[in-house]
Amino acid sequence: MDLKSFTSSKYQNLKTIITNYDLNEFIKLDSATFLKLAGSSLIGLGIIYLFKIWYSYRIFKRLGVKHVNYNFFYGNYKELLERKSNSNLIREWSEKYGKTYGYFEGHMPILVTGDLDIIQEIFIKQHSNFSAKKKRIVAASDDHPSVNLINSVGLRWKRMRNIMNPTFSSAKMRELSPDLVKCTDRLIEILENEQEKEINITNFLKRFTMDSIWNCAFGVDANIQYNPDNEYFVKCEKTFQLLGKPDNLPTLIGMYFHEFRSITFSIMNLMNKFLSKFIDMGSRVPTFWFMNRVFQIVDKRKADGIRKRDYLQLLIDAEGHDFKDEKLTDKNFTNFHIEKKMTIDEIKTNVTLFMFAGYETTSTMLSFSIHTLAKYQDQQKRVHEEIKSFFDSEPDSTIDSDSVQKLEYLDLFIKEVMRFYPIGPMTRRCTKETNVKGINIPKDLVIAVDTLSIHFDAENWGPVDPNEFYPERFSKETKRHPCAFMGFGAGPRNCIGMKFALIELKIALCKLILKYEFLPLPEDKQEVEIYEMFIRTPKDGVSATFRKRKD
Repeated sequence: MDLKSFTSSKYQNLKTIITNYDLNEFIKLDSATFLKLAGSSLIGLGIIYLFKIWYSYRIFKRLGVKHVNYNFFYGNYKELLERKSNSNLIREWSEKYGKTYGYFEGHMPILVTGDLDIIQEIFIKQHSNFSAKKKRIVAASDDHPSVNLINSVGLRWKRMRNIMNPTFSSAKMRELSPDLVKCTDRLIEILENEQEKEINITNFLKRFTMDSIWNCAFGVDANIQYNPDNEYFVKCEKTFQLLGKPDNLPTLIGMYFHEFRSITFSIMNLMNKFLSKFIDMGSRVPTFWFMNRVFQIVDKRKADGIRKRDYLQLLIDAEGHDFKDEKLTDKNFTNFHIEKKMTIDEIKTNVTLFMFAGYETTSTMLSFSIHTLAKYQDQQKRVHEEIKSFFDSEPDSTIDSDSVQKLEYLDLFIKEVMRFYPIGPMTRRCTKETNVKGINIPKDLVIAVDTLSIHFDAENWGPVDPNEFYPERFSKETKRHPCAFMGFGAGPRNCIGMKFALIELKIALCKLILKYEFLPLPEDKQEVEIYEMFIRTPKDGVSATFRKRKD
């Protein structure tokens, strides 16, 4: 008997007992009998839950897939938490167990693969059967009213994606370009006083990316870069620090008992709403401050009728009430009419998403880029020569979203940085049972891509040694598997903010490289120590020393 049949039979037995039980007899129970009944029920539920855990651990045996040895109570979390980088551990496991194998987060099974054909099947060819991503440790249920684009599933995801796509069009990038240039100029000005001394440049880049997001997404110029005690930055940074630490109760519950992630999310929301009536939750819990501040901006924008050319306005314009997503089927996933509307809850959570998705990822890639420029002086020289030569030859050109797209070597350089320092594993969650290259994938199984192994596989990136920094491997003449580079994911659910992130990176790097020369790194700073909870970041930031260029 499988788990589904077993659980169903027990449920029917319980339903029969409840239906036939006389409520009056239940009321007459004395306290001792009631406690015995309650205790027996809890023991019964505990036994069923333990059986479910045991059954979960046997999934890879049923699928005929190798798996990492696990502990019954915490799966492989001990190894994951002991390591500073999950991606490094997954890469080591891949060397031991092969390209496709399983491990467990608590008792939640994760199927890891570095097989490019399997990845192509999941991310591209059968994307409608994998129309969800791995749930966050504290996450709403799939049908929750406030689910955002990243956490949405099926046609709801497709509706949101179609609404949000215009935000990242070339035309929209031109509108946002002046704000990105303005924020970059502030960074250049602030760094003027930091020349010829070693600084943790990541701290400055974090403020720059947050400044850019508040301007471009929310239309708010919050003076983040100039004021070190700026409330917007301090609260948002604390929010990210809290989310990156597995030492709070909601996170621990989500990690070890993944079935309760949605319940934990709902309880936290109720606590916020209830306690906000009596105390200022924003002053006590940074996450609540951030969420409430964003929601206030949305409400004020609507109430005042103010229109701006930003991401928030696009979502507000799509607000609707009387619509409902169709039920997902094989036939209508690609052929159906999309109602281009969003609820106010969806608007608020998707505006919040812009910050969560764009802040640390972009500042991290900028940090790695500057570290690479300092480490490989020949690369810095070549990138600088291209930028200077381009703008010297076109005196009427300015640094904006259009001009930076014409810098071919800068593009190759950024892609190679992203290959060297991938943000972390890409995931998909199976939404319909299917078969992929001989493996029967059950519904709700999470698949994680071993990005680090793929990015350093000589079969994908030769003949030049993948451990050598060599941007030319991304030249147009070089042909490789479409899933060999996972810098922004793959398939229809790739990173929607890819264009915005690249333009932000290119504008910032162009201005920084034209203004400053990054000096060679001392021996003890050649390598960056990586920390990874959700994404791979430099553990203590990136150190840099620079001086103003003479030319």
